[in-house]
Amino acid sequence: MKGKNNFYTIAHLVAAAIRIHEHRHAGPPTIEHVCEALSMSLEEGNRVCLKLSDLEIIEMLEKPGEARLFLKDHLKIETIQDQPESPPIQSALDEFKKSRSEQLDKIKSIQSTYADKKKKLHEALEQQLKNSLKKA
Repeated sequence: MKGKNNFYTIAHLVAAAIRIHEHRHAGPPTIEHVCEALSMSLEEGNRVCLKLSDLEIIEMLEKPGEARLFLKDHLKIETIQDQPESPPIQSALDEFKKSRSEQLDKIKSIQSTYADKKKKLHEALEQQLKNSLKKA
């Protein structure tokens, strides 16, 4: 799909694809038909259709193996903000990167503490060895 990549525009395109399919084939389309008409992946089409169904813009009649789409209230599309959609995976990825960097900082702190303890232990052992060699 080319052009603006926001949910408002995609919602209008899905509504148009449903109308076109109903006009050409005298019946409601499946998600596959809408995805094919819009050159959209089936996964993306499912996500968009579920979101539109939650907003009560379309109605999905699910049968075994397929889901037919019907326009329910196309005017509700106008309530969608005309802003680029931020991918939910991006925010999850940013959160993961932040927690990962915090973990790395904690690991580095522990490693430096461990290195200091190891250094002090070696110095203490070396001192004990020197003391035992002087006594002998």
